[in-house]
Amino acid sequence: MLSITPLFVLLFVVMNIVILMPIGPYRAKVGVPFWGGEEKLDRLVRGHGNFIEFVPLFLVALATTEYLGTASVVVWVGGLLMLAGRLVHYVGMVALTNPTPARLVGTLLSLTALAVVALSIGWKVITS
Repeated sequence: MLSITPLFVLLFVVMNIVILMPIGPYRAKVGVPFWGGEEKLDRLVRGHGNFIEFVPLFLVALATTEYLGTASVVVWVGGLLMLAGRLVHYVGMVALTNPTPARLVGTLLSLTALAVVALSIGWKVITS
């Protein structure tokens, strides 16, 4: 039974809602019905897009890791790394207007989270 992954699913669903909510109203405010040309809107859209590019696959991998019986500390570390990575990346993408290392740091944290769960899955597959 999965006991840790559902908490991260909940956290990422809430985060998805929070980062998605400002896009529609801001799009209406600036009068841009689709893509392009307005920097803040582009940052909001890309911030959400980057989230969607990472989180679904990660949650599948995290659930697989937990299902295979990996130590709970590995599941927690992977989940917390991804959560921190996506938060830091989003802040760097949307909230900070000047060039910032936050986007890179967030991406590196997210990639590390993916590597942790991928390696744990690989280890379980090889050793069982």
